[in-house]
Amino acid sequence: MKKLALLTCVTAMTSAIAFEPNNNPSFIGSNYDYEFRSLPLDGQLSSDKTPWSSSFWPHIYGGIAFRWNNYHTTVPYFAQLHYKINDINAKIEKLNSDLYTTSMSSYEMTQTMNEIISLKNLKIKVNSQKSAEHQKELFSYKRPRTLKDVQNMSEEQVYKLSPAEKFDVYKMLMGTSSRFRLTKDVLNLTGPYKAYWEGICHGWSTAAIEFEEPTPVTINKKGVKLTLNSSDLKGLLSYYHAAITRNIFARRKAMRTGFIGKKCGVTFPAETWSLENGIEYYRTIENGKVVKKVLPPECIDVNAGAFHVVIANQISLKKEGFVAEAVRDREIWNQPVFGYDSQILDEAPTLYVKKTKGTAKQVKVKTIMKYANDGGRMYWGAEAKDDEFYAWENPTNGTDNYRWASKEYEYILDLDRRGKIIGGHWLSYERPDFLWIKKSKGFIKTKGISGYMEDIKNLVKLR
Repeated sequence: MKKLALLTCVTAMTSAIAFEPNNNPSFIGSNYDYEFRSLPLDGQLSSDKTPWSSSFWPHIYGGIAFRWNNYHTTVPYFAQLHYKINDINAKIEKLNSDLYTTSMSSYEMTQTMNEIISLKNLKIKVNSQKSAEHQKELFSYKRPRTLKDVQNMSEEQVYKLSPAEKFDVYKMLMGTSSRFRLTKDVLNLTGPYKAYWEGICHGWSTAAIEFEEPTPVTINKKGVKLTLNSSDLKGLLSYYHAAITRNIFARRKAMRTGFIGKKCGVTFPAETWSLENGIEYYRTIENGKVVKKVLPPECIDVNAGAFHVVIANQISLKKEGFVAEAVRDREIWNQPVFGYDSQILDEAPTLYVKKTKGTAKQVKVKTIMKYANDGGRMYWGAEAKDDEFYAWENPTNGTDNYRWASKEYEYILDLDRRGKIIGGHWLSYERPDFLWIKKSKGFIKTKGISGYMEDIKNLVKLR
């Protein structure tokens, strides 16, 4: 997960360019069909190809070094602080909405802004307390250091080890390692003071597409009964894919990716966004005044036409998933897409103030994009569905434990005289920030932590 800010300006009433280089669908898939009438209006991957839901293994919990199946029987104190932060966020969101939607005098605006600043300062304080509690509860485990330590543990204690610890134990049982190398690597990258959204969703989203949903594996060897649950293996696969991106040699071998769209570096809630005469704006506050600004181009793509071409071809025609970054602002939430439903709302030679050069017809479309979901909060009670950690002992695809979500988009498609999609324009605030796909499959020979993890190939299956 990385941040990228590129602030440039757009000129009013300039026609969109058909699939400018950073939005060309061919970067994701070759031999795509661009003819609108040939593209199904709905589609969903078969059950054997549906990406699995999972945690994104948040850094603030220790990533895959978190002992996810060591449940609390009571609500831990850091959960109460979490709820308090949620309340503060709700108040800030309400005040921000008032700033942009309510007519205020200069005095009222100043008072509201001061209240927001006060709440943000309180949030920093509570977050610091919460991080300290995370440190105490989630980063202070007494962890085994040697195989002998594991052999002296009870079967239940071994069962509740984290995915990273279990893989290190697995390597020891197989005789390919004698130390907890993966656990150390994970703990070096994570910490209780990281941002709440930081994790390995980029590794999870591609692994969930590439590999079959893992089933539990048990090894009895050297006096140790080791069970790697479904989500233990999901975490390991997710970390393996994420580790490849940190290894320049592995990245050259295995991370051939197709990518369209640019990362948006501006935060603008829906209440600050507007679409006027084909131009997208957002409002912000500068020097005590609400100022309207033109959105930079990287916060407008992925091109709506390119999005429709990719989702219809990948899901319905190629029957393969892809990854969508589903949030428009600076945070990054990669999600593996498995289905969509589109509806034609209108079509005519001219429906919109903008047209791609060569447009003969425009089509107004509403699409619901469906994707496997991730989560990162531990759950401390069977009833607390909203506060669960997305990890289970057994596979969840096709069960009530499977987690998925959707986004609804509205846009205009530009068609040429042959009925082919040559561009498009967004009408809704919601849209994916960028789309991508990992083109190479399987494991590779390399060094570093990704090389150390190669033995996971003996525990999982490619689709």
